[in-house]
Amino acid sequence: MIIALFIAIILVSVCVFFYGLAIKGVDRYEPEPWWLLVLCFFWGALGATFFSLIFNTIGGTVVMEAMGPSQAAQGLTASFIAPPVEESFKGVFLLVVWAASALWLKEVDGALDGAIYGGVIGLGFTLTEDVLYIMRGTAQGGLAAFTIIFFLRTILGGLGHATFTAMTGVGVGVAAESRSILVKVIAPIGGWTAAVGLHFLHNFLVSFFGGAGVLLKLAVFFTFDILFFVLLYILAFRDRAIVVRNLVDEVGVMLHPKEFRTSTSAGQLIPLWNVLTLKDSPTGYMSARKKQLALSELAFLKHRRRRGEAGTSLDRREQELRGQIQQANAQGVFIGKR
Repeated sequence: MIIALFIAIILVSVCVFFYGLAIKGVDRYEPEPWWLLVLCFFWGALGATFFSLIFNTIGGTVVMEAMGPSQAAQGLTASFIAPPVEESFKGVFLLVVWAASALWLKEVDGALDGAIYGGVIGLGFTLTEDVLYIMRGTAQGGLAAFTIIFFLRTILGGLGHATFTAMTGVGVGVAAESRSILVKVIAPIGGWTAAVGLHFLHNFLVSFFGGAGVLLKLAVFFTFDILFFVLLYILAFRDRAIVVRNLVDEVGVMLHPKEFRTSTSAGQLIPLWNVLTLKDSPTGYMSARKKQLALSELAFLKHRRRRGEAGTSLDRREQELRGQIQQANAQGVFIGKR
């Protein structure tokens, strides 16, 4: 069993890693810091799963006491207890990130940021939950069960939790950039409700429709996975529009027109496009990317000003960014080939 556990962790981790790259790959114009994404991932993998296990067990015990041990009681627990419990504990860390961002981090600028953080939390949860399910199945059915559960849960359904919790993240992101108190209250609740609803549908189909439910679930949630990435790309193009709108008046002042076109190109959403574009920069990829990121951050800072934000910390950060960009220009750093 120890060998099976080790193999399960390796296989699920590899899949989750590539799912994470697919989600992170959309986040090109104003990428979230890796350290914060790692914290989100480990909250999903450890914190959210730990507390969910406790409260799911308590809820399941109550249902079992009321109905007696039965398949129906297990289905009701999976459908009506697990979704709100798990989405609450996954979502609570999004509120922590939002609060930290409002106070000092300034990393949640909109719906895409929230969706990214929510998706990563969901992937962390997937890692732990899938390994637990695989090991439980292996103990009962051996290698055949190991293979079937891994294929169904991780290969075909591995984006489920990421999709669910991303809905809460979208709500938190919308709230973070809104100036309306009503929106700040309603948006996260609406996102959480959507997450719980998707999670409920997922578990309900499997719990009460048997093998046909599994097939229906896979068909339904394969569609939702596609729609999830469609949403991510729509939000990414929205971020691109923010960068374009707030850097256009810097052309000829802080950056060359060619640099502006490169830094606001939709091609950045194509894997490796930006790397291939910047590798021929006069001073190399790293310095060009650093300047590009500073320009993007400047664009989002100006966007926050347009929303009505103000303060000495905002002024100080803008001065720092302009200083970095001017220093890069003085050192001959150019974004892309001249």
